[in-house]
Amino acid sequence: MQKLVNLMFAKLDQLFNIFGGRNITLLGISLIVTIFSLFFNENWLHTATEKSAEIAQLNRLMQEVQQLQSSVYKAESSQRGYLLTNAKEYLLPYDIGVDDAKKGLQSINTALLALTPAEAYKKEQTILSKLSADVGAKISEMNVTLEFATDGKMVDAKKIVKLDSGLMQMHTINHNIELLQNALKQRLQVVYEARNLTRMVIRTSVIAGPIVLIFLVVLVIKQLLKELADKALLQQQLSDENLQHEKHAIEQSKLLRSLALDYQADVERERHKLARELHDELGSILTASKMDIAWVIKSLAKSHPEIADKLKKTNTYLDQGINFKRQVVQELHPAMISTFGFWPALRALIDDAVERNQWELTITLPDEGTVIHETISLVAYRIVQETLNNCNKYAKATTLSIHMISDDKHLKIEIQDNGVGIDLDKLEATTHGLSGMRHRVLAIGGHFEVSSGIGKGLFTRAILPLDVKLSEPTFTTL
Repeated sequence: MQKLVNLMFAKLDQLFNIFGGRNITLLGISLIVTIFSLFFNENWLHTATEKSAEIAQLNRLMQEVQQLQSSVYKAESSQRGYLLTNAKEYLLPYDIGVDDAKKGLQSINTALLALTPAEAYKKEQTILSKLSADVGAKISEMNVTLEFATDGKMVDAKKIVKLDSGLMQMHTINHNIELLQNALKQRLQVVYEARNLTRMVIRTSVIAGPIVLIFLVVLVIKQLLKELADKALLQQQLSDENLQHEKHAIEQSKLLRSLALDYQADVERERHKLARELHDELGSILTASKMDIAWVIKSLAKSHPEIADKLKKTNTYLDQGINFKRQVVQELHPAMISTFGFWPALRALIDDAVERNQWELTITLPDEGTVIHETISLVAYRIVQETLNNCNKYAKATTLSIHMISDDKHLKIEIQDNGVGIDLDKLEATTHGLSGMRHRVLAIGGHFEVSSGIGKGLFTRAILPLDVKLSEPTFTTL
């Protein structure tokens, strides 16, 4: 036995030398074994699946044949009940039984033709043809008797029944049904045996394939361990270089995070500048225009009342423009942050949205003495603001939960509503609200996630880093 093993390894070494290396050869053999195993297993599995489907079809066929027999019995019983009692209550069950029998024959015929290969079921199709003829004859005989009975010819109807032709037809129908059932059972047994044989082949392949692969993998591992021992020093050098690269990557990541914070701070400064200019310039222009129009209205009220009315409407439009200007200015930069601080401004934002939408609110906020970097506070404010806007526009919510907690390094924001929810799989990647929040958070090294489903509301979680050291941007009050 030992000699045989040594000879096998010697032959393998010769094969390795021919193909240029032990590992390459073993991996090639493993790949070939895997491909062949997958190919044959796939074919065998497909065959087993087909056999299982055929078994299911045969079982359904046998059930339909049984149901056909029940339908014929039901029709015959209803016919005889009508002949005996002349009660019309038996006519509806009779019609149902006849209709079910016809449908059953059609269904059985369709199912037999659908079986593959169809030529293998010639015997069953022949039996079904005879059975169809017998059932048709039986139905015709029952229809004739019922026609006589409903026309008042009850004596003639009973004469037809006493001929016993219907009884002979039922014997023939039962006989053919039994033949068809037996033929289907025999066919079912053959298919069962074929499927079991295929399953046994699959099991054998599943067991033998991994054994061969394990043997080849052991040989590969043995060779790899030898090579790993020779390359230990090189790996150590690579490890040291990787460590240096990781440190460099961490430094670059910190730099990018700092740049992102600076960028967002610059964006907020520009938004604040634009808000101040809109407030000062556009606001003064709109206010002056409103005052001038008011003077004109007063001057023309008596002499040209129609012009005065028109100008009053214009003044209303100016009021709308002033309100819209205020809204835009507030969206660009919430003045309350600069005036009262982040926490009062955030609380005012939440209270205003809750009062406007009549939400039932559950809220948890950190102590107002918690100090947060101006840029981080603006990011947090924008997240809450955008989430409340989405809830207002789309959620149709009645309850809202806002929880914010902080420590020395992070600020966590969790917002949950009970609205209609959204299907995140169908949500477009270009959705500005969610994508804008995500980009803001990820750009500063935070974590952002959203979970929802149809009818499950929307849950938003953002974790913002607080360990940042940047010069505080200076904002003046509008």
